[in-house]
Amino acid sequence: MAQTATTQPVSDDFDSVPTRLYSLDALRGFDMFWIMGADEIFYTMKHATNSPFWDTLANQFTHPDWNGFHAYDMIFPLFLFMAGVSTPFSVGRELEKGKSREQLLLRVIKRAFILVLLGFIANNGLKIQPIADMRFGSVLGRIGIAYMFANIIFFIFKRMGANGLVLGAAHWLLPVA
Repeated sequence: MAQTATTQPVSDDFDSVPTRLYSLDALRGFDMFWIMGADEIFYTMKHATNSPFWDTLANQFTHPDWNGFHAYDMIFPLFLFMAGVSTPFSVGRELEKGKSREQLLLRVIKRAFILVLLGFIANNGLKIQPIADMRFGSVLGRIGIAYMFANIIFFIFKRMGANGLVLGAAHWLLPVA
């Protein structure tokens, strides 16, 4: 008995709508690799070999004292960039599925609050201490706040359409000119 082959959708088929942006997933994985501590590879090689090559690479994974930036200082902005790039895909898809802006706005605010709270806990733990000794600023908190404002801006411009984009660009360009 002969079996018929079923065709799978081709990834470069222009008529199909992709559900994921794999390049963004790969970049997110690359960034998370460094966030999780991959810089230790370079520190270990530096100490094991005493080579100037590994010393130079290890130096790129330290924060300079206000005199420029190293490669390591691009990890956080890269993560924020990816959060902004993914907003039209994730939120836009939910809007197309019929979720209301109010539902999505509540979800965005809740996620931002959770990230700020997790950042606060990561900095201070769960111990009770005087407010003067607590550290409120955190990378997670900044990601949460930037995520929230990026999504709110997306909601505003999505509603206004192309005219809103032109008005927004003009708003930023006019003070410069």
